[in-house]
Amino acid sequence: MSRSAPLGAPSEARNVLAITPFRRLWISLTLSSLGDWLSLLALMSLAAIFTAESSQLVQYLAVSGVVVIKLAPSILLSPLAGVVADRLDRKWTMVAGDVLRALLYVSIPLAGLLLPGFALEWLLIANLLAEIVALFWAPAKDATVPNLVPRKLLEQANQLSLLTTYGTAPVAALLFAALASASNVLGAVLPSMASPEADVALYLNGLTFLVAAVVVAGLPVPKHKPSKDSVSDTRDSGILRSVWTGWRYAGGTPLVRGLILGMLGAFAAGGAVIGVGRLHVEGLGAGNAGFGVVFAAVFAGMALGMLAGPRVLKQFSRRRLFGLSLALAGLALLFAGAVADMVLTAVLTALLGVGAGIAWVIGLTMLGHEVEDEYRGRTFAFLHGAARIALVGATAIAPLAAGFIGSYSVPLGPLTYDLRGSGVVLMASGLLAIGVALVCYRQMNRKDDSEAGPGLLPELFAALRGVALKEEEEEEAGPGGAFIVIEGGEGAGKSTQVRELTVWLRDQGFDVVGTRQPGATKLGMRLRGLLLDRENSHITPRAEVLLYAADKADHVEQEILPALRRGAVVISDRYVDSLLAYQGAGRDLSVDEVRDISAWATQGLVPDLTVLLDVRPEDGLSRLGGPADRIEGESAEFHARVRKGFLELAKADPERYLVLDAREPKERTTREIQRRVRSLLPDPVPSSAEEVTGMIPVIRND
Repeated sequence: MSRSAPLGAPSEARNVLAITPFRRLWISLTLSSLGDWLSLLALMSLAAIFTAESSQLVQYLAVSGVVVIKLAPSILLSPLAGVVADRLDRKWTMVAGDVLRALLYVSIPLAGLLLPGFALEWLLIANLLAEIVALFWAPAKDATVPNLVPRKLLEQANQLSLLTTYGTAPVAALLFAALASASNVLGAVLPSMASPEADVALYLNGLTFLVAAVVVAGLPVPKHKPSKDSVSDTRDSGILRSVWTGWRYAGGTPLVRGLILGMLGAFAAGGAVIGVGRLHVEGLGAGNAGFGVVFAAVFAGMALGMLAGPRVLKQFSRRRLFGLSLALAGLALLFAGAVADMVLTAVLTALLGVGAGIAWVIGLTMLGHEVEDEYRGRTFAFLHGAARIALVGATAIAPLAAGFIGSYSVPLGPLTYDLRGSGVVLMASGLLAIGVALVCYRQMNRKDDSEAGPGLLPELFAALRGVALKEEEEEEAGPGGAFIVIEGGEGAGKSTQVRELTVWLRDQGFDVVGTRQPGATKLGMRLRGLLLDRENSHITPRAEVLLYAADKADHVEQEILPALRRGAVVISDRYVDSLLAYQGAGRDLSVDEVRDISAWATQGLVPDLTVLLDVRPEDGLSRLGGPADRIEGESAEFHARVRKGFLELAKADPERYLVLDAREPKERTTREIQRRVRSLLPDPVPSSAEEVTGMIPVIRND
């Protein structure tokens, strides 16, 4: 169902960044995120350099150790950090965290120069210490944001923070490649910097953290009273708990199981790439610069896939496109492990990123639609935790496998093919991704599923031509929005609930049309005056039915159907059921005959939901202010028959009706209506908004 719209337009980012304190915090976050990505790339490269004289297995273990240490603390130690974080001053926790990380990262290349025998050990120790410091920095930052921005802009601020965290990855990769190339020139000018251990990237990394600390130190962060009992709950603080308790909510249907399996398989394949990527690039004759290019290619491909996902083959089934995108990523990974050309490897890794990005954006969108609102938070928490565990596990296992496989030269006639352990692992990961894609495709497109579509090739050919299949055309020919009606006797509170529901849905991002019967059109206004004027007591029951039917016919044709066809939500104060209850039951006319007339007048349009506010006539009429109109002035027996007529209609069609006691407090009635309406409506976020930041691969643990 609905969720708050993500940061989908530049104007929203400008609104948040116009707040000076948050803008300064965002600058600090940008620098810290850039430093985090730079440190990952630089440490993986230094680990390979420090173990260059060792066996391949040791090299692979050193590189993967850097990544595992980078990821594992957030899984294992976050609960402990959450207990302590809220007891510390937030601003100075962030300042101290940035300063400590700067010193730790700068110390690594210095240790390589001064203590070459202890260089690798200190690299791993410093990396672990920096990640432990980050565990305290992150909750302090998350807790500071609500103090710097208004509540209504908090969601945009959080989305901008996530965008910054991941958007700096390709920037850091390209910067790392440039620095790696520049370090050669620097070494020629300054011989003391010629040693590869003196990695310029880590010096710059330390500088970014120091600047971030200076920026945060000047922030007007309100002091909070440290709590000895509360726990700062971040999205990483309960990963193991979320996986342990959430797995049973994650596989409710074959479609959801297929989505989760595919996304976890993609993370596992990505972990294999991280584990062996640095040494695989080294085997291709490219050093740090080549590694930075490949890393940037993956993230650039993912960004392109996320942006293109909602636009690719718009007429093609998202269920099928999810599996095909995973297969595309698997094929790219398979060939990336097989080829021995650096340029082609970079192109293939970019293609890998495109496939993964498309699959990710489709997967999150479909999970948001398919999982019931009651279980959605736990399902996303499970996915987030399981994905992190899959990533760490694959990162640790892949280099072990590559090290044990080793490298071989395979003669192929006059040629020789260099078979590297890293290449074998990448090819195996590609085959695994293809296998997962096949399983997901079958899970999500079962023959017994009525929504699976007519088949792959018919849909694909139609999508390539840019046309819809006949079934889709017939579906699109009908109204595309939602039609909700509020019914009830006099004084039940219908107008109030129509207004509350209209405001709530507009806040959720829906196009909403609030209307009423009679009187919503020019003709309807004249008919309303005629029908409700107490001077017109001579109107016969049958004539009354036809006048109300005329209002409904004009209203449906002029207002309701056009709004539904453009995808709007129409909320009407009264509809056909009022005619059946008032003129059918109330006037003692045949309800079936009145129903036939109404069906013809309204072109057979039936509401998706009818909310009946049930109220005793004496209670409802006592709420009315001002003189009674012609209908309100009817006898108590008439209104009793009307109430009975409404209840009989609801009893005959319980799936369409929601019956509520109008004597309950207004706020409680509003919440009940919202709860029922929430299950009816699609995601209000337009695809143009999701294309930008709606599918960032981190899921908040609600």
